[in-house]
Amino acid sequence: MSETLLWWLMVQLIGLAALPLCLAFFRRLPDRGYALSKPFGLIIGGYLFWILNIVRVLPNTQRGIAWALFLLAAGSALLAWRQREELLAFVRRHWSVILFTEVLFTVAFVVAAYLRSFVPEISATEKPMDLMFVNAATLSERFPPHDPWLSGFSVSYYYFGYLLVAMVGKLAAVQTAIGFNLGLAMIAALAVTGAFGVVYNLVAARRGDVEERESEGVSLVGQPVLFGLAAALLVGLMGNLEGVLEFLGAHRVGWSGFWSWADIGDLGASRGSDAWYPSEGWQFWWWFRATRMDPAGAIEEFPFFSFLLGDLHPHVMSIPFVLLAAGAALALFRSEEPLDLVYWLKRPLALVALAILLGGLAFLNTWDMPTLAFVVIAAALARNFLLARRWRSEILLDTLGFAVPLLVAAALAYSPFFFGGFDSQARGFAIEEGDGSRLFHTLLFWGPFAVIIIPYALWRLRREGRWEVTWGSVMWSLAPGVAIVLVWLAWDVLAAIAGWGPFGAITDRAAIIRLNDPVASWGDRVAERGANWLTAAIFIGALALLLLALWREVRSSAPLSERRSAIFALMLAATAALLVLGPEFFFIMDVFASRMNTVFKLYYQAWLLLSLACGFALYELSLAWRRRFEKELLLRHAWAAAVGLVLVGALLYPLGAILSRTDAFGGQRTLDGLAFVRESDPDEYAAIQWLDERADSDMVVVEAVGRSYDTRTSRVSGRTGMPTLLGWPGHELQWRGTSEPFAGREEDVARIYESTDPEETVRLLEEYNAAFVFVGAWEREQYPEQSLQKFEEMFEVAFQQGSVTIYRVSLSSQPEGEVRGAP
Repeated sequence: MSETLLWWLMVQLIGLAALPLCLAFFRRLPDRGYALSKPFGLIIGGYLFWILNIVRVLPNTQRGIAWALFLLAAGSALLAWRQREELLAFVRRHWSVILFTEVLFTVAFVVAAYLRSFVPEISATEKPMDLMFVNAATLSERFPPHDPWLSGFSVSYYYFGYLLVAMVGKLAAVQTAIGFNLGLAMIAALAVTGAFGVVYNLVAARRGDVEERESEGVSLVGQPVLFGLAAALLVGLMGNLEGVLEFLGAHRVGWSGFWSWADIGDLGASRGSDAWYPSEGWQFWWWFRATRMDPAGAIEEFPFFSFLLGDLHPHVMSIPFVLLAAGAALALFRSEEPLDLVYWLKRPLALVALAILLGGLAFLNTWDMPTLAFVVIAAALARNFLLARRWRSEILLDTLGFAVPLLVAAALAYSPFFFGGFDSQARGFAIEEGDGSRLFHTLLFWGPFAVIIIPYALWRLRREGRWEVTWGSVMWSLAPGVAIVLVWLAWDVLAAIAGWGPFGAITDRAAIIRLNDPVASWGDRVAERGANWLTAAIFIGALALLLLALWREVRSSAPLSERRSAIFALMLAATAALLVLGPEFFFIMDVFASRMNTVFKLYYQAWLLLSLACGFALYELSLAWRRRFEKELLLRHAWAAAVGLVLVGALLYPLGAILSRTDAFGGQRTLDGLAFVRESDPDEYAAIQWLDERADSDMVVVEAVGRSYDTRTSRVSGRTGMPTLLGWPGHELQWRGTSEPFAGREEDVARIYESTDPEETVRLLEEYNAAFVFVGAWEREQYPEQSLQKFEEMFEVAFQQGSVTIYRVSLSSQPEGEVRGAP
């Protein structure tokens, strides 16, 4: 409990250090960005600490972090003193919203930590990898951190999220095995609070100017809070509709033909659950299926699943900062003056702050930066158009004057990351030649959002009881989706003409036929998709509908105060629809050579944007749907019943998954992610603790190499942060895009353990600057005992308990050159 309280206090301290700056940056929002102040403080404070460490001003220590926060707080204090009357007035007027936001964050953090305490194990999936990165960010003296799974190299991954978790952990003096779970709880709480904040501001702004409303005695707490909470639930708690099928199967409802048609893994009704909810007795980790419905293997993850699974991945840690960037776009969209170069010349500090926020997304989870940059620039373009009231060429020039300095500043701010060893595995684009998404699976995943956002777009199109659309506007709204299909069809011809990366490489399959007879090639490609074209058609139609509604609102003659929030919500929804449509036809080429990762990343972003858009849409639909025709009451009731039914169905997944994952809240609770090691293998736990107390980023420990995802391997380096010769080879390949940096290392490790030639063993240990050789259960399983005996004769026993021995490598001479394989 003390660690949880300390962690909460440190997050509060970081948020408070940047609060005046946050309130100034988001001054155009009704709550002035208070709900976003904690992620704002984390990213600004984290950036300041990181860049000062890069230039060797601050060390990676608790004191160094404290100095960075002190500098941040000093700047905030100066601003607060200058604006003290304004800030005090804000607090007096909005104390109830501030209090509610703090209660929401605290409750979400405590609940998330409580749930993690039932399943704290840093084991299985990629949690060992995540702990390794947290330990690397904690242990390294300088950034970029060393790579514990590839000695002599720095991390080649977007590590900012791990750095932020390590930063809070160091401030709170919490062990990384505990900080891992508290960091995940913090991310969940920040995500819930961030979603609440963005939609609270959309609704409060829609209801009118804050000061005018409150002078009339009308509180802004009620409805804005209610629908802000709705968005928080959509982001942090809601699942998809696959959970309904899990409950049906668990109760043996359905027939074999239906389950075969559904085609979701091994889901069926042949064996019921031993509880009223789908339990582990039903099927082990059954809740994984909701993110693996695509037969081709695409990952369809969503935030609640991420929190349930417990992997501290970049796409999870970036959630609060994606919402922060969305809030920044909303604040810019509410500007009273054009968003152009002059805007930045008047506000250079705002440019720096937004560059840190936007560029930080590339450092947190590179995939997020282009999407949120698009949202910010689209908001600027829309705002400039609304101010001009008609299209002029100057609008585009003004928007470019706004966007170019922002993007350049963001790139410059994080240039040490981009040019400091980071190497992306992305290798251009490729076309999706598979079947695409099946409509049934698509409805299960996106249904909860579709029943809200589609009726909302239709309602906005016919608000005054008439359809304000023309054939020209319909064709314009269909153009982006149709263009995507046409480029997909002509891909091979374009690739042959261009002959370079963005169009991908010509695939071997029927490549010659496609180039010589493109019409036949197109026909084959269209036929292969079959009935799944219906899914693509629905995606194109949804995108067109949202664009049509957006265009109508932008061109409307109604007062801007009545449609500004709607424009922003429709813009987020249209961006999400584009993200969902894109992977139907294209994917980013990586080591997986499939659309798996593209669907994974882009669907995740779309879920977040749709949660915000739907939170606001629920407000307008529930309070302002006044269709004037005879059956309006029946229609409203039918829609409300459909939404209620679908959302209840979507909440079945988290209900069953929480009960199943926590074993109905049974068993012992702890936040120590390595407690399971202490119980299952106390000898190895004691050895790792011994090394952890002496850990140093320059001390190389030799341990056996194994496959990725095998928690028996790479556990010493991963749990201590000390570098080893080679960790998970498959993951190092993913991060670096090539196996060249670690070529031959796996064989060298085997020779160190297996060789009976002392000279060869010493030579290899010298080449890699080894400080310790670890011999535990995994090493004894991999190598003959007689070959391991040589270490007894060669080196000092530094630690021994049970079956685990750590040998201190004492060499007569240390090489003055670089570590073998290092750059």
